[in-house]
Amino acid sequence: MDHSSAKEKLIFMEPISEKEVRDLEDRAAYLKGEKARTLKEEVEVTLARADTTHADPELIGRLDSLLLSVTAASRDVCTNTRCPHYNTKCKMR
Repeated sequence: MDHSSAKEKLIFMEPISEKEVRDLEDRAAYLKGEKARTLKEEVEVTLARADTTHADPELIGRLDSLLLSVTAASRDVCTNTRCPHYNTKCKMR
């Protein structure tokens, strides 16, 4: 699903399905960098849609956890203050 269709779904307020959340989780499993940033935007839109349509709290919780992990994977710079690459592109990841 591309970003434009994700926005369209938000507009139409389609309910969130278990399969949709599972697909997002599967796609996020091994992503880093730019691909993770793209998926992060999609997860944000899906989470907003889930909140708006009053989806199952378990699905909302899974989307929230997924957003945290995708956000961490999408970071360009190291945020570990003990790492020698702090605030630069980390070679330890």
